[in-house]
Amino acid sequence: MHDPPWLDVVSVLRLRLIGLWLLFAFHPALPAAARPAPLAQPRRSPLASTPPDLTASTPAPDRLPPICPGPFQLQHPRECPEVGPGHYAGQIAAAGLPYPLPALGVTPLRPHRGLTPDAYARVITNTAPVYRTPYDALGGLEPLRYFEFGFEFVSLVGQVTVAGETFYQINRGEYMRAGHLREVQPSGFQGRFFSAPPAGQVGWVINTVPVSPAPGQPPAPDAPYAGRYAPIEVMGIERVGDWNWYLIAPGQWIEQRNVSLVQPAPPGGAGGTLIAVDTYEQSLGVYIDGRLIFATLVSSGSRYFPTRAGAFQVWAKIDEGKMSGAYLADRRDYYFLEDVPWILYYDGDRALHGAYWHDNFGMRSSHGCVNLSPRDARWLFGFAGVGTTVVVYNSGG
Repeated sequence: MHDPPWLDVVSVLRLRLIGLWLLFAFHPALPAAARPAPLAQPRRSPLASTPPDLTASTPAPDRLPPICPGPFQLQHPRECPEVGPGHYAGQIAAAGLPYPLPALGVTPLRPHRGLTPDAYARVITNTAPVYRTPYDALGGLEPLRYFEFGFEFVSLVGQVTVAGETFYQINRGEYMRAGHLREVQPSGFQGRFFSAPPAGQVGWVINTVPVSPAPGQPPAPDAPYAGRYAPIEVMGIERVGDWNWYLIAPGQWIEQRNVSLVQPAPPGGAGGTLIAVDTYEQSLGVYIDGRLIFATLVSSGSRYFPTRAGAFQVWAKIDEGKMSGAYLADRRDYYFLEDVPWILYYDGDRALHGAYWHDNFGMRSSHGCVNLSPRDARWLFGFAGVGTTVVVYNSGG
């Protein structure tokens, strides 16, 4: 069935009327009667006996004037609402900046040593401003937003120099002065893989200290040092006072508080595939059918924000995600972490994830999550799946 020919005529007329409306509504050289109405009512004479109708100065949402195109707003700023891209163009012109703004030759920034998906920087000044473009900052325009005072890190997209001043691009349409940021270098630490089960406890030195010739004895003046992150295998254990001493090489003993260990067997002899986090030792072991295949150091929650013990399952995997918050009433613990990599959520909002902002592995320092070095987090993210068991326990008590 075909439509009657007169319907085509009506359709053509409708299209022409719509085109004429668009021409008169948005052309910059319109007659006054066709221009968009101002947002507020015209000023009244100070001698007027009748007070202005204040309710009329704020039209209903369905009666607001259209947002003016940029060229029209530049020519007729008083007849356009102070919103939208046209208003922004007016601000640029008022600041003496060129319009349209020149293109920016942003140089991309690469991740440090390829350890992470992104490059990162710490915000090092209080309430640092973020701008649409470097030109906004140079022209004195208002920032898009300010950072809250706290422990804050951003991803770096690129770097650009405008009028002799360096800026970092942190997101699409977001720039910060370089003086407000300091680039960070993520930790290069990496755990250990085992093709065969180790004979005993394995671990790392977490404090650089001289070794002692015997348990509980002070080190000799010329004693060698055990360096931080040096891998060790426990050859012997002796108790002296409140602490164990570990033999890490012939005639070389080190006290318990300077090392972090991983047990060769899973807690409770659990079978299957298991990720075990020991909050006492600040370590993590991955076991398959009771056999240790991977061990590393972690940073779990501090005593103020502890990591909860228990048996859990990974319920979500996310390549990257923002993490922020504050638990204290005065918000002095506020943190903002952009693009946290390789996240495995296992206990509500607690997760195993990469930490690019510190190198404190083997020590408590988080808000409840389990921090891993970027290399370890990347491997664990690829190994684990939704449903993988995570056991958090304290081997010290």
